[in-house]
Amino acid sequence: MTNPLYPAFFRLDRLQLLVVGAGEVGEEKLSFILKSSPNARVVIVAPWMGEELKALLDDHHQRALSQVQSEDEAGFGGHTLEAARFTGEVPNGEWKTPAGGTVIYYARKFQESDVEIADLVVAATNFKDINLSVWKAAKAARRLTNIADTPSLCDFYLGSIVTRGPLKVAISTNGQSPTFAKRFRQFLEAELPEFETTTLLDNLKLFRDRLTGDFQTKVRELNSVTSSLLASASGERPVHRCPPGGCLVAAAAQEASSEPITFAPASAPNSLQPESGGAQFAPTEDPATPSN
Repeated sequence: MTNPLYPAFFRLDRLQLLVVGAGEVGEEKLSFILKSSPNARVVIVAPWMGEELKALLDDHHQRALSQVQSEDEAGFGGHTLEAARFTGEVPNGEWKTPAGGTVIYYARKFQESDVEIADLVVAATNFKDINLSVWKAAKAARRLTNIADTPSLCDFYLGSIVTRGPLKVAISTNGQSPTFAKRFRQFLEAELPEFETTTLLDNLKLFRDRLTGDFQTKVRELNSVTSSLLASASGERPVHRCPPGGCLVAAAAQEASSEPITFAPASAPNSLQPESGGAQFAPTEDPATPSN
């Protein structure tokens, strides 16, 4: 059986998320959402909030108060929008996240009109009748839904996620084995060290930005370099060894090019200067249209 699901990455700093329920299920959903998208805009509706969820939100808020938001944390160099609010109602709680996200809580029962403020709706209660009411209201308003413990009513799933700097990998078994998805996530997390993966991708972006030539030439160079890196990682070719001050991308680029190439570490982009007589890299538009 193949997996027919289409993977898509939502920008939750630009979409409004409504979560109905703030108990154990709600805490599980919010913990996953804020870990993967810490700049999310969330509204919670529930008669009461569990201690675990409140502690989670308090922790985010305290860290937000002591941390200055960077452009990367705001998401793609922009500023996160405020969460939507219900007209004429005073929230019972409001929290910020270190990445500029906002979580607003209304301590009351769900109302069908609540879905009007949302783009995505998550029903996260232990009561199937309430979850069904949320689903009916959301579908009547043509909103995308995730209904706890009811896959047949879900338009999207909250799957296993691996994040390493700019790299994000989503894992789905289409419900066949959530345990395998979890174990595979743990495997990837162990195999993809945070610092090395982030540095590699930062350097690849700098390498891409400095390529010259027409579209096909740029694509050919990028394909050659990334193929060389993957072949080295898989053992098909000798592992690249970088001299002090060099980087893995430079080694792969050297193998892919007949001309000398130099490349500075990602931590020092201003010192990136091609050697005389070597391949010249100048800022240019990204040859690959999709950025992910």
